[in-house]
Amino acid sequence: MTHPHPLTSSQRELLGDVAELYALPDLRPTVLDRTLRFGLIADPQYADVAPDIANNLYYRQALHKLPQAISVLNQQPLDFVVTLGDLVDRHWESYAAVLPLYDRLEHPHAVVLGNHDVQTIAQHLNNRAPLPKSYYAFRLAGWRFIVYDGNDVSHYCNALNGDDYYQAETLLADLRAQQQPQAQPWNGAVGQQQLAWIEQHLIEARQQGEKVGVFGHYPLAPHTTHILMNAHVLVDLLTSYNIQFCFSGHDHRGNFARIGQTGFYTMKGMLDGPADVPFAVVEVTEDRVKVNGFGSEVSRT
Repeated sequence: MTHPHPLTSSQRELLGDVAELYALPDLRPTVLDRTLRFGLIADPQYADVAPDIANNLYYRQALHKLPQAISVLNQQPLDFVVTLGDLVDRHWESYAAVLPLYDRLEHPHAVVLGNHDVQTIAQHLNNRAPLPKSYYAFRLAGWRFIVYDGNDVSHYCNALNGDDYYQAETLLADLRAQQQPQAQPWNGAVGQQQLAWIEQHLIEARQQGEKVGVFGHYPLAPHTTHILMNAHVLVDLLTSYNIQFCFSGHDHRGNFARIGQTGFYTMKGMLDGPADVPFAVVEVTEDRVKVNGFGSEVSRT
């Protein structure tokens, strides 16, 4: 499948090696066996800065934790791995330290860009090019996977992104007036064009008898300070099509909610703690989603 917003030549030149984060996963032609299996990593959030011990945030430890997770995932029979956002916390040079670690991953890799990723990329672009959109879909063996971009309408957009920044400002003000917990400047939203694109994929998947799984950075449920600013809109859309699951990161504490037939899973952040390495392997069969947690990640069926 194709990316609806491929990088322009100027974006690609300015991003350099970081442009690979916008690439579609290079999938194998079929699943390895009858059970779909994929790995999940959330919020490594590397930066070469001292730990914030009071908040249990250990930025440099990503260089030690990521290789451990990748080594275990390489030993699993996986169809792909998804990083659910925030590969780095800050500083453009952080990507030069993290990307070579992912070169060790032997499975196809799908990347979700988080708010810290996008803030770092936006600062590097410095209004020389629009902040790229990063929503896309890919298909495998009767499945259609949708990756939504919660930074689509956000405070990280620049003047070259049209009125996206101002839409985020208006939405944030409205949510603050309603005293909604997700009214935070570090959250984003899914814009109308992306919502229409997602619904078109849901329609096509239903017509073609495909099952649907969804990945994003910002959680959609339960209702906390960390959810997508317009999460209710996307929840209503996804649950109306009875999608199987939605996995996200961003809220390092992890979480879970079931709405209708859809499970909304929030993975724990790898950044937290000096030594804990949370990640997961998910097995999906006809009637079951099984999350096998490693480290402090919670196992669920």
